[in-house]
Amino acid sequence: MGCVGIFDSGVGGLSVLAEFRRLAPGHPVVYLADQAWTPYGERSLGEVRSRAVAITEYLVGRGCELMVVACNSASAAALHHLREVFPSVPFVGMEPAVKPAANRSERGVIGVLATEATFQGELYASVVDRHANGTEVIEQPCPGLADAIERLGPADPETLDLTKKYVAPLREAGVDTIVLGCTHYPFLLDEIQQAAGGGVAVIDPAPAVARQTLRLLDEEVGGGVTTYLTTGDPAVFRHQIHTLLGVTASTTHVDLGSSASARVDVVVGDLTKQDVDAIVNAANVGLQHGGGVAAAIVRAGGAVIQTESDAWVAQHGPLQVGLAAVTTAGSMPSRHVIHVAGPIYSTGQDNAGMLRAAVAGALGAAGEIGARSVALPAISAGIYGYPVAEATAVIADEVVTWTADHPGVVDEVRLLALDGEVAGHFARGLAAAMD
Repeated sequence: MGCVGIFDSGVGGLSVLAEFRRLAPGHPVVYLADQAWTPYGERSLGEVRSRAVAITEYLVGRGCELMVVACNSASAAALHHLREVFPSVPFVGMEPAVKPAANRSERGVIGVLATEATFQGELYASVVDRHANGTEVIEQPCPGLADAIERLGPADPETLDLTKKYVAPLREAGVDTIVLGCTHYPFLLDEIQQAAGGGVAVIDPAPAVARQTLRLLDEEVGGGVTTYLTTGDPAVFRHQIHTLLGVTASTTHVDLGSSASARVDVVVGDLTKQDVDAIVNAANVGLQHGGGVAAAIVRAGGAVIQTESDAWVAQHGPLQVGLAAVTTAGSMPSRHVIHVAGPIYSTGQDNAGMLRAAVAGALGAAGEIGARSVALPAISAGIYGYPVAEATAVIADEVVTWTADHPGVVDEVRLLALDGEVAGHFARGLAAAMD
């Protein structure tokens, strides 16, 4: 049999690759990390399914004859569909180890750590129905954990804090067995075990998946190599491989097309508390933060934001429409504040054009600083006199247009509203933009 193709949204599948390499050190493998679209666990099932088809087509075109979907979210969303679309290709998927966990549980209570996408998939529901055998299954979604492993690494304090946060409810529920339902999580095996405490078994499905892959090979070939591909930054991927596997590898970027468009969501919340890479603030041309949301940003981020804003204006002059100034975010969850000149609404001028320029400038700045996720409020609405319904419609349309024209630059844009009324305007504007 030809080479084995293994794919994941990022580095999680390396845990499966390492186990397969232990069993078949010489068989040729092509590993593809779809880092332009990571994490799959926060995508819709339809998005992940279409992406999995595109990746499989690509890997089959490179000569892969056996495919390992080394991602629980992708397996849950797409495994059945992939087998229908590619009937001649054998597939091995990630199935949450509910059966072995239920068999070994003495108290009859097991926990599953996974992404929302995994829990929503038909595969997971089928596994629980077939194999739980009366065992109580405690589901613990882990939003942000796979992404933290991807961006920060398993040893980062933020990653470790999230690990403790998600294991704690399982420990309190009295589980005696924990199933790792995401291929990223084995890189935190020791930390999960420590957080769970003594007497709790933690099951990593990667060894079983590697054994099944080996069983499906017609014959094991020697002398092959592992080819590492990524839809993201090959230098970053190379560093991640070395950190996680201790391997010095050559990595190559591949372009799978514009399907890696940004996810655009409407969210109600506090701008200063968004766990994103950057937030957007509409300021006057002098970047003076005097009231409203701007004042809240200063309070949350500290004097550093105003100090940096003053320094920016002193160096570059007043902020112009279509340009953006970037400061750090102080103590906020986000790392950056992107300041744009909010157009002051006035009859007789191109209000929509100026607002579009501000949105495009903000997203362009996000791309330049490497911010993959951005929270963008109803900038210029209210304080700058722009009617909210019109402003939100223009913003939503420009976000959809810009991200379609710049695929892969950012992964997520949150259209942020302080209340349900503004969220409703944003939702209607987004729906119109997507038609």
